[in-house]
Amino acid sequence: MAALAIDLEGGDFGPSRLLPASIQFFQNHPEHSGTLFGSASLQSSMSSLPANLRFEPCAGALPPTLNPGRLLRHEYGSSIERAVSELKQQRVDAVVSSEHTGILMALLHRHGRVHPALDRPVLVSWVPTSKDAMLMLDLGASFSATAEQLLGFAAVGVAIASGQLARKPRLALLNLGVEANKGPQSIRLAAEHLARWTEIDYRGFVEAGEVFQGDLDLVITDGFTGNAVIKAAEGTLDLTLGAIRHALNRDVVGKLLGYMLRNRLRPIMRQLDPRRSNGALLAGTDMALIKSHGDATGVAFQAALTRAVEASEGRWCTAIQAQLDTLLDTSAAPN
Repeated sequence: MAALAIDLEGGDFGPSRLLPASIQFFQNHPEHSGTLFGSASLQSSMSSLPANLRFEPCAGALPPTLNPGRLLRHEYGSSIERAVSELKQQRVDAVVSSEHTGILMALLHRHGRVHPALDRPVLVSWVPTSKDAMLMLDLGASFSATAEQLLGFAAVGVAIASGQLARKPRLALLNLGVEANKGPQSIRLAAEHLARWTEIDYRGFVEAGEVFQGDLDLVITDGFTGNAVIKAAEGTLDLTLGAIRHALNRDVVGKLLGYMLRNRLRPIMRQLDPRRSNGALLAGTDMALIKSHGDATGVAFQAALTRAVEASEGRWCTAIQAQLDTLLDTSAAPN
């Protein structure tokens, strides 16, 4: 049973998409409970909430041009601030928001405790592959990474993946080639240390084109590169799936072919649908905060809510803290 706090005001569409998605999720999952935080003007539309969902009106809002750093010292009474405050006071188990990463990072620094093995939270995302979904990090919380940071990212990923798998996680470092002498020194130095980790099945370097083959459980990279790879992959996948849908709906022949193939295509389309992988964990603190895409559809936002439940029930924050403690205790990070 998980208790979630949901920020209705973040993202590109705000309550118009997030409210119906939240209502449907909690109707379908009566074992969980949720608290919605949003503008007081939404109060009139909250009469039909399911019994396990309640609404908390917020008097304030974040300025449109706010510098996230101001959240370290100032309060605005916004929905995301109220949601994170509930999490800090342990009234909920996790927060889900479509607010942009800078805002969420600032609030975590203000209210949470970033583990000393990291200098900032890490963005962990689940990526569809030709087989099972794979974890990839960092995906935008950093622009570059030292060897120490890459090892910290790896520790975060191992903590999550180890709780989901019955074997050692298969881990690789994203690089511009698979040869041992390829890439910057930070990646090569991190590789030397990861090769000695006994709790993983270390697979060496991997190129971007091989990431989605389904042979890995974890891919580690810096935030800039990871974000570029995942956004390019999502765009390509959207283009491909859209072209298939268009071809099957263009004329009578296409519709007939689609009808004949639908039972075969449906599981494949579902598996590769990036909406169902929505929901990234800002990891490395003592607070479970799930970031949804700003343009998330209802299906995608429900996926983020599901991710928050998994984070709560899997006690990911506790597992990550313990794995990072081990990283420091064993002096695995290079000097």
